Amino acid sequence: MHLEDCRYTPMKCPRNCGIELEKSQLRRHLQEECQKRGIRCDFCHIPITQEEERSHLEVCGKFLLPCPNGCKKGDIPREEMEFHLEEKCPQQEIPCPFANAGCDFMSKRKNLHKHIKEDPISHLGMACDTIIAHGKELDNNMKQLAMHTNKIADLERTVDTLEKLYGCQLVWRIEKWEDKMSEAKLGRKPTIFSPPFLTTRHGYRMAMSLCPYGDGRARGKFLSIFICICKGEHDALLTWPFTHRVSFSLIDQCQDPKSRRNVTYTIKPNIIKDNKAFLGRPVGERNASFGAQKFVELEILKTMDYIRDDSVFIKCEIGSEDMTKL
Repeated sequence: MHLEDCRYTPMKCPRNCGIELEKSQLRRHLQEECQKRGIRCDFCHIPITQEEERSHLEVCGKFLLPCPNGCKKGDIPREEMEFHLEEKCPQQEIPCPFANAGCDFMSKRKNLHKHIKEDPISHLGMACDTIIAHGKELDNNMKQLAMHTNKIADLERTVDTLEKLYGCQLVWRIEKWEDKMSEAKLGRKPTIFSPPFLTTRHGYRMAMSLCPYGDGRARGKFLSIFICICKGEHDALLTWPFTHRVSFSLIDQCQDPKSRRNVTYTIKPNIIKDNKAFLGRPVGERNASFGAQKFVELEILKTMDYIRDDSVFIKCEIGSEDMTKL
């Protein structure tokens, strides 16, 4: 019991500063001597510990420093020193304000006014020459801008021409055809889907779906193909309902392009109220699908080179007539 109350009992500092001292000295140590005691910076007033004070003062923005040029400003906060030297200090060595115009004079800030006043004609001439040079550079830049603008316009016309020439199309390669056909026959995966595609750069967003073993009454007899309109980024700028011709083609992969016998099915949307769910602007992620339930007979699919290397190619073309141009 005595040791608990004894004022000479040795103790370690509870702040873990590493000092061991008698119990009677602990209060004074914690308040005045401990390097881990809390203090406030005399300049910025943020809380720090005593042991951090020296390193903090080396970076403290409010710490007062004398001007390195010895001007009469007095002590300046560290965070304001750069501005003082660049903008205010009369003893700072700086270039003539007309340095960009060709004057290579350097002097203390307090002497620059005298320098410019002694030779105003020369400095005015430099300024005029600079204005003329900048004017020529501006003219050249304007010519370059006009040239690039014309090139951009030519490229846009080229893209528009290519879109009209080749149409808005997607060529969909379906790999592992036998596996997909088997899964469709067993009913495990009766429908497969193409990646979404755009009819033009800012056009309708669409996606195809294919039933390898047929859909509904066509099951077991025909390849069925459909297309749907998906919600797109530019729907607010497009014309609704969708009215453009849609053509599906099963591509013959014969090595001789002249001998190919592609099978094509074309749909022209019928704009009636009952078809709004198919052709109207999408409310959800995608509209209901429309297409050809009896696209290609399964027996015909086995002929020619419609299936090659266990792959089938389906092309979809969207008519670009009267398509909205943004």
